[in-house]
Amino acid sequence: MISTVDPDARHGHKSRSRRFDGYKAHVCVDPDSELIDNVVVTPANTADADAVSDLLNNHDGGGGGGGERPLIFGDSAYAGPDTIDDLNDAGYEVIAKVPPATNRDGRYSKDDFAVDLAQNTVTCPAGVTVTIRSGADGAGRAEFGPACATCPLRDRCTTSPSGRTISIHPREAVLQRAKRLQATPEWQDAYRQIRPRVERKIAHFVRAAWGGRRARTRGRERVTADAVTRAAAVNWSRLATLGVAFTDGGWAVTAT
Repeated sequence: MISTVDPDARHGHKSRSRRFDGYKAHVCVDPDSELIDNVVVTPANTADADAVSDLLNNHDGGGGGGGERPLIFGDSAYAGPDTIDDLNDAGYEVIAKVPPATNRDGRYSKDDFAVDLAQNTVTCPAGVTVTIRSGADGAGRAEFGPACATCPLRDRCTTSPSGRTISIHPREAVLQRAKRLQATPEWQDAYRQIRPRVERKIAHFVRAAWGGRRARTRGRERVTADAVTRAAAVNWSRLATLGVAFTDGGWAVTAT
């Protein structure tokens, strides 16, 4: 009997309602040339951010000697404070959209509270300020319980009998900095210019002519080989568009 089960494949979730089985292909694209410079294949249940270190394996951060820090663009999957902080430490500047905080039924979210890490306080929409109680792991909590009992904005804020509590991430400073930066026109212009180029290249990568979104073999090693080959084919197509040709004993861009 021949088994058709792929022991390396896993169940993945695109969203709560969209599921798939198999693998994820993580792609690193140079936005200037629009060439794919690395592909990493992981089981489908791997978080996108977990592949970052492998995707950047052939790159060096530029923050060590005071030089310009290379920019990394990514979607919200790469905007977690842990991921951003790790990449900052490696010498990169991250441009990834931190998703807005949410609350049930349109009530005030964490983004409606003023977090002041310098003063170690949080101020609610009603103007009440409380001190952050920090834990051993660096996380903290700002508890508004007593003030919530008579607050006129309570119904717009919380349904909890004990009042509203705001959680503070151990790397809250990284999170707050990222949110401040993405509110600037410079950040928004850069994101709008770069993201379409990357999304377009991903669309090329998964185009049916190159194999589509389905793995054509089994086993992570073989699927990786197939994905890398596909990326090479997409790059050759892009190089042809750029006018790259072999002339005078070397490769050069001949188009103007």
